[in-house]
Amino acid sequence: MKVEVVLRTGGRPDTVVGEAEGDTWPEMREALPALLRDLADTVARASDNGEVTDASA
Repeated sequence: MKVEVVLRTGGRPDTVVGEAEGDTWPEMREALPALLRDLADTVARASDNGEVTDASA
């Protein structure tokens, strides 16, 4: 099983900002908070001009 957190913004290609793999839903559920924190950090670092630079690093 694989979970990807994708940042989708208007007019920009989708960017995977985090992903995790596991064998069971409990493993995936455990990984999800860290993936969502990574997304929040990516959004917080974004400049005010609407650009998300290096989001897939």
